[in-house]
Amino acid sequence: MSDARQRRWVALGTSGVLTLWAGALFLSHGGCNSSRKPMPSNTRADPTEPRELAPVTRRQLHVTEGQVEDLQEDGTRFAIEGPRQRAVVPETTGDEAELRFTWLGTTGDVVPLASGQKREQVGLKLRARDGCNVIYAMWRIAPPAGIVVNFKRNPDDHESAECGNAGYTTVRPRFMEPLERLSPGETHVLRARIHANVLTVYADGQRVWEGQLPADALSLEGPAGMRTDNARVRFELRVPQAAGPTSHR
Repeated sequence: MSDARQRRWVALGTSGVLTLWAGALFLSHGGCNSSRKPMPSNTRADPTEPRELAPVTRRQLHVTEGQVEDLQEDGTRFAIEGPRQRAVVPETTGDEAELRFTWLGTTGDVVPLASGQKREQVGLKLRARDGCNVIYAMWRIAPPAGIVVNFKRNPDDHESAECGNAGYTTVRPRFMEPLERLSPGETHVLRARIHANVLTVYADGQRVWEGQLPADALSLEGPAGMRTDNARVRFELRVPQAAGPTSHR
């Protein structure tokens, strides 16, 4: 083979190899019509699979303030007509709960909070040691509408009369979605759970609030429960299966 023909053969072979390599790389990335879609920047994967929750019966519900009316004998649906209601489920760990509720409007009597503010809200209690040491995940109806997470910590106090409005800290979210104002007669689902040091809140199956709990909040121990302020509701409270008694006062 002449030197000229040999040089042309080598050049062709090198070009062919480069062409094949480039084609393989192109195909491995799906070509220009790739069906891959980028994950939205605000998407967060759940750290664990949601747990199965069981409805709470009247026998399990320990009312600490206000009144809860049974809608059916030995059932799991209840009514609240008064302006202030607090309850816990003693035999729970306090890390997860769900409230299925129908909001019927504002109560006849409106009672301000200890701070003097008038709030209309429905929510969950987590790690509720007592009335002075508890984490709240509240669906605020007014004013304004949205999810608010705070915790109350008073290590030396146990009764609301002792601590009053002291010890509250609002937790800032790292992710939050706005909520529209509720309309009377609507049914909604509020769910909250703590995994490691992160609290996640869901509204109607959608993640709407997520934030990291500080050490003072994580140090709290107690059961799950629920709370209402100036809201008439029909509700069902759901919690994980009992894992043994949790102390409460």
